[in-house]
Amino acid sequence: MKEMQVVVTMDCERPRTETHAQATGPRSYAESERFIRGYVAVAAEHGFPVSFFVHPEVALAHAALFKELAAKGSTVGLHIHPWKYMDGRYKAHFGGLSAGEQRAILSEAIGLWLHAFGTRPIYFRSGTYSANDATFAALVELGFRGSSTSLPGRVLPALNVNWAGAEPDPHRAHRCFRQLAGTMELAEMPVSVDSSVTVEKPGHRYHPDLRPDWRDMDVRRLAGNAVAQVIARAPAIPVVNLGTHNDNDYTDPDDRVCRNFRAELEEIHAACARAGVRPVGATVDAICDRVLAEPAREAEFAYV
Repeated sequence: MKEMQVVVTMDCERPRTETHAQATGPRSYAESERFIRGYVAVAAEHGFPVSFFVHPEVALAHAALFKELAAKGSTVGLHIHPWKYMDGRYKAHFGGLSAGEQRAILSEAIGLWLHAFGTRPIYFRSGTYSANDATFAALVELGFRGSSTSLPGRVLPALNVNWAGAEPDPHRAHRCFRQLAGTMELAEMPVSVDSSVTVEKPGHRYHPDLRPDWRDMDVRRLAGNAVAQVIARAPAIPVVNLGTHNDNDYTDPDDRVCRNFRAELEEIHAACARAGVRPVGATVDAICDRVLAEPAREAEFAYV
């Protein structure tokens, strides 16, 4: 392995005044734009572009901003929390919707996206990484070519999340079983985790991902371990994929989350240097291109 692809992402949420006081999201669209620009600037200092997953209403509010960022090399994809969407008529998380309901909300969101950008979204991430076995088929049916919806090891039934045993590296999605690699014309880029750590709480089990928001995690250790684990697996497409939300001040060097973000990016460089691997910034579309360039291969049937 000579290179490690580093994909830095951000989920862009509606302001909390439009959804719920305890939800993820900024206080206003003005704050949102400032935090987004700050995040891009910090990532750029370390040589990494940013890919965005944007809630439909945020796409409308920030259309000019995301057109500007896309022109500078960012990839912009769709992000949906059904319960946050529009007037709140979907009282569900994405994995709690039927196949028909998933197609319906995606179709509506595509319409808003077309209004904002004049093009349709082709990359997707669900809110809270919530999905079920209908999700990837719904995405393919509606013309999506890439997703970053899996968080290996995360089990949170109340939010319709179960990624126990999920494939940890970029792969083609499976038509029937979301945790497995398959042969669909849809690339799935999992979020990176430190699989050496398992946290168990009532109704929730997970490996910590590389979000800089943690209050009780050593983010340098998480980042270093995640890099080492990818190198040990030696996948065909080695990727470290980390992300956050647009609700922390990345323009303030004294902000706790901003400090954590810088520390993680520094450690990714350091961990790659220790392994003799070069970190290379990549966007979601570039990873999906590589996944889909590989021929689709059926997994060998297991007679057990």
